[in-house]
Order: sequence, then C-alpha cells, then structure tokens
Amino acid sequence: MDYFSGSGHEAPLVAAAHALDEQLKAVAGNDPTFLSVLEKEDLLLTLVHVKRSVEGLLVDTLAVAGDVADEHGARSAGAWLAAASQESAAVVGSLQRLAVDGARFPEVVSALRAGRMSVAHADVVLRAVDALGGDVSQEVRAEATEHLVGAATDFSPKELRRLGDGVLAAIDPEAFEDAERAKLEAELDKARAASRLTLRSAGDGVTRVSGVLPDSVAARLRTYLESFSAPRHDAASGAATGAAETPSRYLDPVTGRRLTHERVLGEAFAAMLECLDVGRLPVHGGDATQVVVTIDWKDLLAGTGVAMAGGEALPVGQIRRLACQAGVLPAVLGGRSEVLDLGRSRRLFSKAQRRAMGLRQSSCAFEGCDVPGRWCEAHHLDPWSAGGQTDLARGVLICPRHHHVVHDERYVVSRLPGGAMSAVLQR
Repeated sequence: MDYFSGSGHEAPLVAAAHALDEQLKAVAGNDPTFLSVLEKEDLLLTLVHVKRSVEGLLVDTLAVAGDVADEHGARSAGAWLAAASQESAAVVGSLQRLAVDGARFPEVVSALRAGRMSVAHADVVLRAVDALGGDVSQEVRAEATEHLVGAATDFSPKELRRLGDGVLAAIDPEAFEDAERAKLEAELDKARAASRLTLRSAGDGVTRVSGVLPDSVAARLRTYLESFSAPRHDAASGAATGAAETPSRYLDPVTGRRLTHERVLGEAFAAMLECLDVGRLPVHGGDATQVVVTIDWKDLLAGTGVAMAGGEALPVGQIRRLACQAGVLPAVLGGRSEVLDLGRSRRLFSKAQRRAMGLRQSSCAFEGCDVPGRWCEAHHLDPWSAGGQTDLARGVLICPRHHHVVHDERYVVSRLPGGAMSAVLQR
C-alpha cells in the first residue's frame, strides 16, 4: 500500500499533510545556493517552524492511534510507524513516549502543534514538572508548565532544563524550600546507603583501596588531602628569581621527575594518617586505636633490622621516623617497660597490660577461636572476687562470646597444656 497517496475526500489534516508533501516534492530540484542571505535566513527559520509543527502533529496523532496498532498487531502506533516508514525506531520511540506523557499536558502538545517549541523542549518541560513530586499541588504544577512553555520560545532545551530545575523557586518559593530540603535529605540517605570502602592486599606490599562515599564526606577528605599536598609558595622559593620552584616533595627521589597528581594524593593520604591524634580516636579493644610496633631494643638504637607492625614487616629506619611524628606505639623488647603488675591495687587491667597481652596473643585465648586480640576483652584467670590479682601473668584476652562462657556456671573451663583455654558444657 502507498501510504503517501491522497484521495479526493480527505480530512483536513490528511489533506494538509499531502499538500505539504506535494509542495516540497515540487521544489525538490531547486538549489538554495543562490538565495540571498535574507532568503536563506527566512527559509531556515520557516523550515524549523514547519518541522516543529509536523512533530507536534505526529505526537498528537500517535497519542490517539492505538487503533492503528491494533489493526496491524503492533505493540504501539510508534512501533508500526517505524516499520512502515523505515524511520529510526529510537526517533519514533521518543515521539511515542512524548505522546503518552503529553496526554497529561495538552498545553505542551498545543505549543508543539503551533511550532513554538521542539520535541526536545517538550521533553524538558514534562521531566521538570514531573520532578516536582507528588506533594506539589495541581495548581502549582499547571503554573510551572505554563511558565516553562512560555520560556521555550526564548531558550534552548539546555537552558530550559536549568530553568526547569529551579521553576518551583520562581513560582512558589516556600514550596521550593520544603521540596529542596526533602530532596537533599533523600539524596543524603541514598548516599549513606551506598557508602562502601574496600581494602584488598595485592600480596606484593600494596593494598588497593576503593570505595563509594557521600559527596560531603569526599569533599572533606579532598580538603584534608589538599592541606597535605597543596604547594607552599613562600618567599624563599623562587621569589628572588621570579620563578616558583617545584617543592622537593613533588619530585620522585629516584628519577627527579615531578610526581603525578594521583601519586601526590597517595603520599598526602599516608601523611594524614601519620598525623592522626590516636588519643582522639575511638576506643578499640579497651585501648585507643594504635599501631603496635614490635622491635628489639638494640635494633632500634642501631637503626638496623626489621620491625613488625600489625603483622607487616617494616624497616627499622621507617619505624624510627614514624615514632617521632605518628601514632605508633613502640613495643621495644628488652627496653624499659611500664608497670604491668598491679596486684590488688586495681581491679581492671590497664592499657599497658592490654597492649602487652596483645603482643603475647594475636587472637582469643580459647582453642580454635580466631577472633583478633584487638577485639577481645581482658580477663582475670583468677577471679578478682576470689582474691585474684590484676597481673599480666594471670590475665588473658578472650572474645566477648567466650567471656560469657567463662562466667556461665553451666560450663567447666580449663587451660590446656599449651596455654589455650577450653570449655565443656556440664551434663
């Protein structure tokens, strides 16, 4: 069937479409090259107006062409039109979606039919009004639609989108403040729910850190890192020569080349961690969060050998540097220690005693329990109530679950030859 052939008894809309088609065919061979500047301007603007009007009529017709889809067994009139006209399915699909949504916005479709806005403009208006939310009254929504439709004649779709984002502020400031506050709270809740942080050791001395953070947290982290990485332009550096020199901390100590921005941020992150005040960090396992470094006294003095920090081996030179500025607690073997035996003078174990227990135990004292020592609780092997003393030799770290077991009279708790603890439920 030739869908583009007319008949003698056509409806006005069909007749107008055919007439336009025939007129354009009649001038198809005319070359616009030799038109004057004014004629070219007039032709261009008129064709854009005609294009918008045609697209408006397309949208308006697709909205009521469900019977055409039924006639041909298509899922929609737009799907049939794309196949029958060999038009792009994406282009016709956008018109079909606008036809469905446009049924709620007759003024938008009228503006399309009149050529006062394009399909892109109409899509912006519909999205902006729908984004107002269900709490906005129909009167305000209608006023917003009218405001944006009127602005479409003076602004591009991109500019109209910016106006649409703030349309509520222009027509109803009080409602805008409430809506904006609710929107920000919803975004914050969503960002918090999406927060993730992953640390994966690559096994070659490098740990890969990746995550998702709320914008506010990321902004604060960026500010902190920039405080450690931003260049200092002081008078002593380049002021006399008129050229600012690159600070040495931005240069690779091996190659002398300037470090990449990513490398600088990595170095800044490490410097920030070294400067954290452990006294203000949350209590973790009975003590402030700290890194305990185990090192021989003679090695620390000589600056040789290897130290252990949180299960990782580090050169002594780095430990000596960290001990000067970071929250690192040196557990020097063979050096002067804190008082670790308190007898009956104190019931609870001190922080120093907990640290010593942590060096002695890497996990819960119960057999087969691998809960890390830093998550455990200090326990008297000899109950304080029965005359036990708060001494290091008679104290152990056990996880909260096993601590409950120890104090549960239904269990018989004993120590194995190797020092591990075990519990048996009495029958």
